[in-house]
Amino acid sequence: MNKNKEIQRLAFVDPKGRNLKEIKKIINKTIDLIFKKISNAEKFPSLIKNKKVFKNFNLNDLPISEKEIFKKIKKIINYSMNSSNPNYLGHMDSLPTTMSIIGDLISSSLNNNMLSKETAPVLTEIENSVIESFAKKFKLGNQSGGVMLAGGSLSNLQAIGIARNRFFESFEKGLTGLKRQPYIFTSEYCHTSIQKAAMILGLGTNSVVLVPTDSNGKMITSALRKLIQDKINNNGNPFCIVATAGTTITGSIDPLNEIAKIAEKYKMWMHTDSVYGGALIFSEKFKYKLNGIEKSNSVSFNPQKWLYITKTCSMLLLKNKNYLYSDFFIPLPYVTRNKDDFNSGEVSVQGTRYPDILKLWLSFQHLGRITYSNLINNSCNLTENFKSEIIKRKFLKLACNPEMNIFCFRAEPKNINYNDYNIWNIKLRDFLLKKHNIFFSICEFKGCNWLRAVVLNPFISNQHIHRIFKGIDEFNKNEKQNKKAL
Repeated sequence: MNKNKEIQRLAFVDPKGRNLKEIKKIINKTIDLIFKKISNAEKFPSLIKNKKVFKNFNLNDLPISEKEIFKKIKKIINYSMNSSNPNYLGHMDSLPTTMSIIGDLISSSLNNNMLSKETAPVLTEIENSVIESFAKKFKLGNQSGGVMLAGGSLSNLQAIGIARNRFFESFEKGLTGLKRQPYIFTSEYCHTSIQKAAMILGLGTNSVVLVPTDSNGKMITSALRKLIQDKINNNGNPFCIVATAGTTITGSIDPLNEIAKIAEKYKMWMHTDSVYGGALIFSEKFKYKLNGIEKSNSVSFNPQKWLYITKTCSMLLLKNKNYLYSDFFIPLPYVTRNKDDFNSGEVSVQGTRYPDILKLWLSFQHLGRITYSNLINNSCNLTENFKSEIIKRKFLKLACNPEMNIFCFRAEPKNINYNDYNIWNIKLRDFLLKKHNIFFSICEFKGCNWLRAVVLNPFISNQHIHRIFKGIDEFNKNEKQNKKAL
């Protein structure tokens, strides 16, 4: 058999199992390469910066050998982002649970479509049950429910879409003829998906009013009230407030109870973007930080972050699940409908959708709520240890007091000019990455550059914290000596 015919023979798993032995060999070889990387994560770079790697990925006309394919696979695995490394602290990317990996393998192999009950019978039942459980966990009430989506941006988009349709009866007629400009109010540090949602939904990015925050990155509710009233006085039509429970920069949680009162007073929709911070609801110790979230009309949450589920895995939860049908329902003409069937493709911004639910459900089966509570508590406790090390060093400064496991810090050494602080901190970040394989991201907060840390990896320990600050002290000492030498 020539090479091309042999490759074609292995292109699919034969339904009669005639090529099963060879297929298993290919899959096992791939698994070995994957686990060689993630089980030795600290030996690989936290962040890849070799741009020469990202070339020559053209599509070929003819098949190449298995040997050549595995050379490419190995290259992709070894040069991909390495969130399994406990020294990877720069972004909200988690290493996956074991059951996430297994769930992905099962889901990809079965290739069911979450479009409808007909195309994913068992998985649809699991999803309905899990969504209902999450809605109850957030205490959204007996009428609550929701849908799963591929990422927090889509969850936020659909939430605002439902709010828009309800307030302006725009489901059929759109926004044509509105006499007053609709407005959405949200934190100046909201996720960019809010502006994108406004743009996609025909409201325009100018409809998003950014509310100032206090020194801790929380929305100032007195400013929110004033901005709402100003728009009303100027013929505007405020209809939605987006609160943030866990900003991407500092992990700050807006004052949810106060925002809920304002939303009630002005008869506005309250959506809470808890894409990251919503995981606190599973911590007996820290769930109080989300007090007031139960008053939201809608909540977005991403298990793909602090619950360690592989990407993507997001959900939109509604206080009243009937709004999915009254304000978002488009029937599927090619699906057999039974009376009580729930077809998510009819009430979701997505049609065809991957079965993200399986990896989430299996992970809860494997770990249980108590284990998740312990993981979240441990992240927060380690953040406190980070904080104490920062406070010990007079040349370091926190952006604000951490509310969860995200925080920003920077150095402000007395021996250099204030205008040089940003450059100094970027050099510190690059030194830690290059010499110690420690990755922090750089972000802007209140007009300054900060090193951002996300204490997410469950294998981060006090030993890692000690090593990080040893590296920071080393850089600070070197810079002082260099300054004296000049």
